Amino acid sequence: MSRKIWVKQNDQSFGPYSEEEVRQYLLSGQLKPTDPAAWEGDAEWSDLGKLTDQGQPAPAPQPSEQPALQEHPHSTSPETTAGGGALGAPCRFHFSGTAMELFKELFVGCLLLLITFGLYYPWFICRAQRWYTRNIVLADGAGNKVTLQFEGDGGGLVVTFLVGFLLTVVTLGIYGFWFVINLHKFFVENTTGETSDGQKVALSFNGTGGGFFKEMFVGYLLLFLTLGIYTPWFICKLYKFFTDKTIILAGGSKQFLLRFQGTGGTLLGTFLLGYLLTIVTFGIYWFWLQVDLMKFIFGNTEITTPSGNKLKVNYTGTGGEYAIINIVGIILTILTLGFYVFRFTIRQIEFQTNHLNISSA
Repeated sequence: MSRKIWVKQNDQSFGPYSEEEVRQYLLSGQLKPTDPAAWEGDAEWSDLGKLTDQGQPAPAPQPSEQPALQEHPHSTSPETTAGGGALGAPCRFHFSGTAMELFKELFVGCLLLLITFGLYYPWFICRAQRWYTRNIVLADGAGNKVTLQFEGDGGGLVVTFLVGFLLTVVTLGIYGFWFVINLHKFFVENTTGETSDGQKVALSFNGTGGGFFKEMFVGYLLLFLTLGIYTPWFICKLYKFFTDKTIILAGGSKQFLLRFQGTGGTLLGTFLLGYLLTIVTFGIYWFWLQVDLMKFIFGNTEITTPSGNKLKVNYTGTGGEYAIINIVGIILTILTLGFYVFRFTIRQIEFQTNHLNISSA
């Protein structure tokens, strides 16, 4: 059995790959001859081109100690990646939408809203969601990726909305909890994806209106009894409700389970420190607080693969970068009489999306 090769890109390890896979990746440009590489079972790293003689199999060195990257492998096994690679670890999200595209979508949508006296609104929402979703890609360093799309249509959304609104009025607001869940299911379950090798990815949400009603009722009761102190715990309970009941289905049968593990006690510390520093800095620290909250939410989200491996979601944005985006965005929006708002919006979406990655837990 021929030995395989580990490769590093951007301080992340990938593989192990067979020599044939390495040749294909080199030819496609997904791997470079200058990428650090090591034979499986060997501790010595060298350029991939030298190791393979520019794609021609080189004699494998004698086995020695395990390479360091073996501690954090990126497996391309179908069991852990559903054949798509990018469903494994490590991989990153990337948003590719542009300000001009956003302007076009909003201009056409608003024009149709005016022509239809607002009746186009459900289709407008679905149109915007399709544009946003198709511009998001989840990819790893070896070129494997999952492209996303939103398949919901205005007709389905208007039925969900009208039925929900009518039943909420008839039940004096009680059905509102079921209405929220149905809307959430509409957007989640109409979001699909496709891996590099053509396998389908779908999302499923099994939360119920009754479960949501229970979470909200208990949460508001405890908020009242604790004079608001329960807020961090309430937020964590809600995130856990929506996260834990979401399932990723890959290849038709493989299930990736999501779990939110954040606790109210930890979030309380983030809140207290953040609000204190925001007051002391006359509001400037607010940008850092927002990033700290995103890091808390995403950093406490865990994914279990079909094989039982654990993956974690990471958020790498900084408060300084977020502050610059917002301060510059507000100033330029004012100076350009509002025209910069489209680029401003894109930069905010990029900040929230491009700093997200998935790695081994």
